[in-house]
Amino acid sequence: MLVTTHGRYDTRARHVSGAAVWHDVGVPTPTVPFALSRRGLFRLAGAAALCAATASTVVACGHDELSGPALDSLTAQSSAARSDAADAAAAATVIPDYATALEVVAAQRTEHADALDTEIARATGATDASSTETSSVGTTTSAAPAPPPPDIAAVREALTASARSAANAARNESGYRAGLLGSISASCTVSALVVLA
Repeated sequence: MLVTTHGRYDTRARHVSGAAVWHDVGVPTPTVPFALSRRGLFRLAGAAALCAATASTVVACGHDELSGPALDSLTAQSSAARSDAADAAAAATVIPDYATALEVVAAQRTEHADALDTEIARATGATDASSTETSSVGTTTSAAPAPPPPDIAAVREALTASARSAANAARNESGYRAGLLGSISASCTVSALVVLA
């Protein structure tokens, strides 16, 4: 026989006339402790990509030959990443509603460029490409006027193009470089479609 107390069952077993009678109590429904925001999702995706790249670096410890089209491809990807970072940072100064998201995009694309420059330096045995670029830019005597900051649509378009370009470049690579470029492509896609939506 089931005995109830105030409409609820009690889980504690009681013995009545030698028979065990069970009373059940209500069980609270589990709740989700938090919800991911767009920025949270992007940071999670970026962290996953960075972890994957870091783990792959352990495998890519040899001195691989990198020259010709392969070198040009990675160099172009690095330049695109720095261009995207500069555009996002500039846009953040004039688009308040997207300022925080654009700053995250700028930081992420800078990390992409740094990772690519590190791989180029590792595979060619040269100094860090980013240091070389910085020093060469620093010796320029005159600077062209800065273009106006891009609007949010232009930043999205640039990220979408970068995602497509990195994905295409990954198809021509293998191992660590393919994984790095694939991660960059995925990150750019998340930036364009989620973070800046």
